Amino acid sequence: MRGPLRRAGMLTTSVVAISLLAACASRNAPLEPLQKARAAVNTAMNDAKVVQLAPLELKSATDTLAQADTAWTKEADATEATHLSNLAVRRAQIAQNVAQTRQLDADIKQAGVNAERQRLQGDAARAQQQADQARAAAAASATAADRARQQTQAAQAQVKDLQARLNELQAQQTERGLLVTLGDVLFEFGKAELTSQAAPRLDKLAQFLTEFPNRKLLIEGYTDSVGTAAANQTLSERRAASVQSALASRGVAADRMTVRGYGKDFPVADNASPEGRAMNRRVEIVIADENGNLRSRR
Repeated sequence: MRGPLRRAGMLTTSVVAISLLAACASRNAPLEPLQKARAAVNTAMNDAKVVQLAPLELKSATDTLAQADTAWTKEADATEATHLSNLAVRRAQIAQNVAQTRQLDADIKQAGVNAERQRLQGDAARAQQQADQARAAAAASATAADRARQQTQAAQAQVKDLQARLNELQAQQTERGLLVTLGDVLFEFGKAELTSQAAPRLDKLAQFLTEFPNRKLLIEGYTDSVGTAAANQTLSERRAASVQSALASRGVAADRMTVRGYGKDFPVADNASPEGRAMNRRVEIVIADENGNLRSRR
């Protein structure tokens, strides 16, 4: 009997040894979901904006990854490790989208141009909605998270670009449209010819109009109350026509521009003082909004 018992004991010992070796091999073998989770969390950790703007969401992702590592390397629980790995990927994606959304909010707060603020806020709301939708989709798809990030970056670029251009134009938002005013100092004294000082502003205005080719504009000339009504009317029309000609020479299509002269009508200041008269001698350029709305005076 001693022989069979000895063989049985040896067999039991072999089975235990094989089981231990299998467990060790399982823990040492790579787990694909865990590898993907490590890559996703590392990507989020290497993004400075995520680290700065979404620290709590990023910590949630790193903590979940650590739990997945423990489940696999110490407990060899593939099911739990896979579940935690997938959860870590989703939380890393959420951290990235939260950072993008918060960055967009900060950019909008810096927009200092009253002229287009309402439109910019509308764009931001749509971008926020897209970011929210992308963040929800990121729970199931990394591809959706990438698309949301690209959309957010594009929206940020549009906001910054438009803000900069409006600042350069010194534009004001009015009920009639976007208003750019050219003062009397940009014209020869008592004449319709533009001075060389007008060139930089006209260059910037023409560039803006070229980039928004669907926007039409009104070019309106005004004078002070000095002189006869007929002379003022003629001068206001000629100055408006000079601006039209200058813009046309810079590539703005003639059929986009309507020229009018109003003489001494519609003053913006009191003609009793030299300063007030100087403010009234002007050319106003009214640009249609993004919907094409453009209101003339009469």
